[in-house]
Amino acid sequence: MRARMKRRQRIRTLTIVATIVVIAVSLVVGFYIALNSGSSSRDKYDGTAVSSTDMGTLYQVSHADYGPSGSSLLVTSGSAANLKAATGSPYVVNGKPVVVYIGADYCPYCAIERWSLLMAFSRFGNFSNIQYMTSAPNDVGAGDYSTFSFTGSSYSSKYVAFQTIEQEDRNRNVIATIPANYSAAFNGFYPYVNFNNKYILSTLIADPTVLTNKNWTQIFTDISTSDSTGTVIKEGANAVTALICRLTSDQPGSVCNAFAITSTTIGLAYPAGASQSVMQLAIPPSRPFVAARLTWS
Repeated sequence: MRARMKRRQRIRTLTIVATIVVIAVSLVVGFYIALNSGSSSRDKYDGTAVSSTDMGTLYQVSHADYGPSGSSLLVTSGSAANLKAATGSPYVVNGKPVVVYIGADYCPYCAIERWSLLMAFSRFGNFSNIQYMTSAPNDVGAGDYSTFSFTGSSYSSKYVAFQTIEQEDRNRNVIATIPANYSAAFNGFYPYVNFNNKYILSTLIADPTVLTNKNWTQIFTDISTSDSTGTVIKEGANAVTALICRLTSDQPGSVCNAFAITSTTIGLAYPAGASQSVMQLAIPPSRPFVAARLTWS
């Protein structure tokens, strides 16, 4: 009788332990899936400030091994051309050349290009109030690509000014008006980057699907390890960096003299007939932005 009772107790104990293990495994798997894949997990961070940890990582990968030249991503002729010469007056604010970015939170092509833009401009200055963002779902592949938003952000640099405009949100609602200074040159397509009204760059990296089902931490790892996704982001950053260096007279030398930058062939001269008069601009302050800090890593 006593042996039977002990046996039942052991069975009951084993059952309880097994149940706890199943629940624990389910929670771990569920947490992993939520963190690393589905849109219902990543898009909940949309509009929150990028953590200081991730901003630090962004700075580190931007200044680490630059990787290959960005020449292959700059096409200046034919139907696939994505870099063209502008003909208006150069944009200048406080004596610095101005680069203008126009995009949208929903835009999948903007999603991957922002990674390269952030890396490139981090070599010349500092960002604040960058937000996490995911692109719209089911747009160019699966969509929901982990990226960032420039809405409400600011940028400081002694070399270059960076004016960013996210014209539409993730649901395609218009949230910003393009200033008249920039609207005349804007071609109506996202992403659009105007380098001091000398060069206009359209889509830099054509395949955002390389970001499929990846969160920010995983993409940072891709960049750090220079896998295929990280390499193409680095190439994009180097292409943008080379264009910025043309505007800053190759300053700072620590950036512009790096081999990956000097070996990036732009292959496009400023047109001889273009206006050389300077358009002095006053960059408006960013809209107020408040968000809770989030730690990913």
